[in-house]
Amino acid sequence: MKYYIFRIDYEEIDYFQKNLEKGILRQGWGVKDLSLLDSEGKVRSQEEWVESCPTEWKSTEKAKKYLFSKNTNLKKMLEMKEGDIILVPKFPNWNMFSLYKVKGKYYFDLEEKGDYGHCIPVEVATTLSNEVDKCFAYNANDSAKMIHSKLRAYQTSINSIYSKEIINAIENLLKIRSIKEEISISEILKDIFYKNIKEMKNLNNKIFSVRPDDVEKIVEEIFKKQGYLVESKNLYDKKGGDSDRTFIKPLPILSEVDNELGNCRVYVQIKKKDGVYDEEEGIDQLEKIIQSKEIKEENNKIIEIYKVLVCTGEFSTRIKELANEKGIILIDGIQLIKLCLKN
Repeated sequence: MKYYIFRIDYEEIDYFQKNLEKGILRQGWGVKDLSLLDSEGKVRSQEEWVESCPTEWKSTEKAKKYLFSKNTNLKKMLEMKEGDIILVPKFPNWNMFSLYKVKGKYYFDLEEKGDYGHCIPVEVATTLSNEVDKCFAYNANDSAKMIHSKLRAYQTSINSIYSKEIINAIENLLKIRSIKEEISISEILKDIFYKNIKEMKNLNNKIFSVRPDDVEKIVEEIFKKQGYLVESKNLYDKKGGDSDRTFIKPLPILSEVDNELGNCRVYVQIKKKDGVYDEEEGIDQLEKIIQSKEIKEENNKIIEIYKVLVCTGEFSTRIKELANEKGIILIDGIQLIKLCLKN
């Protein structure tokens, strides 16, 4: 038996819930003609699959390279066999995960919505006959907490789990009932706010109908409210690297022992999305500025480096996945509104 972590498009949570009730777990990057199998049920070559992708997906060599990587990741669905266990993070709510058992082989079925044509048959993973569901709050018990602490290391759409520690924790959870009761009242309120603010997507257009410089100031104030210090503004290396704001924050305890050692550095690129721009630009700018600056600082004692891309609009699914692969934290318009309200 194998174990997987399977990330879904959380912006379409209701769609995935509806399909899972039918026993179907779907994955994106599956528009027309993009099945992983040919008409005879044989695995298609990567070259053929990439060539069948929409033209706009492969406009550059870099984009094509990414598609090859995406194809490799999707093919993990072909490895899945009946009885394998799939963990779905942030489902059915943002502070939970669910466990499912594979019930059949991969197939391609494109419905009317989106690009979620890649399918795997599943059922709720249960060892107790009278259970209705199998979902766990992140803070439900020691096993759930341990799994939650490890999820950040599994950021691609489909991830194989080899860690014995995680596998043992999943097996422990499979032996008990679903645990959802330990959610605090504050978490319930957060969940209500999260679900309802998504219906207010036009709100960010009004809030951020200001100059790009003003958006940068908003982001700066949010970080400063949380104890970050502005190290630099509009840092540019003349080679394509760019950071609108760079912050330093002393880390508790460590900074008291060594004020040089106990710091983290955060590079932030900010995009005011009221027009058209290359979404990959912000990611490239962050990668290049960190490479040029951190390599030069051989003796620097900064112990943690973080990359953050802020956008006043929405990020595409492709950019979310690319950012995950490169370890870049994304803050979209709705999340930025939340941070404004909180700070």
